[in-house]
Amino acid sequence: MKLIRGFTLIEVLVVLTIIGLLAMMAIPNRTGTIARTQITESIKLIEDYKTLVALYYRNVGRFPANNGEAGLPAADKIRGNYITRVDVVDGGFHIELGAKIRDELTGKILSIRPIYVEGSLNSPISWICGNDSVPEGMSASGNNQTNVDLQFLPIRCR
Repeated sequence: MKLIRGFTLIEVLVVLTIIGLLAMMAIPNRTGTIARTQITESIKLIEDYKTLVALYYRNVGRFPANNGEAGLPAADKIRGNYITRVDVVDGGFHIELGAKIRDELTGKILSIRPIYVEGSLNSPISWICGNDSVPEGMSASGNNQTNVDLQFLPIRCR
């Protein structure tokens, strides 16, 4: 007579626990992706304003100190789905996140600053986002006030 032996309850529970852990790791974490998409949309909102800041620089020889000098609406009047205000300081945009953005990003700031070649008003102006580095031979105007967690920033802003 042959004795048929099965798995014990403990063995089955261990296997199910391992399968459960593997399944949890396989499910993607969408939190960072959603936040990055919301921030990217917020950055697009100020695209037209960048042109005004660049024109001011070319005409005056320095970047505008604030929204009024740049010819932009007051900071609290620049709003969007995920933005509560945009302050211009020395040509840089400081976007305050809020409105419908994820709770952990409410009140956080993302800075977008102009970079330029010093002493050459006719050289092109480019922009850096967040914690991105300034290329060699160029300078950035204004201070970086970005306090958004790295995991939520789009790649070009890290």
